[in-house]
Amino acid sequence: MFHMYKDVVLIDSTYRTNKYKMPLLVIAGINKFGKTFLLGFEVVSSEESKNVHWVLNTLFEFFGQQPDIVCTDSCPTLAKVIKEVIPNTLHLLCGWHVSQNIKKHLSGISKFHIIISR
Repeated sequence: MFHMYKDVVLIDSTYRTNKYKMPLLVIAGINKFGKTFLLGFEVVSSEESKNVHWVLNTLFEFFGQQPDIVCTDSCPTLAKVIKEVIPNTLHLLCGWHVSQNIKKHLSGISKFHIIISR
């Protein structure tokens, strides 16, 4: 599936949600119907870049190709490792995470006070 749909890859992680309190890194692709498919997952001992580096390096070395675009949350570790491991891949912030941050940080601001500059 990755070789057919390597256009966009999503990388997300959950923190301290399992009984071992260890991060779970999930990597998924998106097919032409907008459906996600699992590329890989890994429970890592910590959020350190060396752990994330190993996961991404191993996965994309296995596939023999880099994705065109990777979408993540704003995790600085992921951003750093993506630049190192798959440097020719465009890294974008996930729209869902961006919208959640907008709701969280701008929820008290009236829509009439928001000025959009061109």
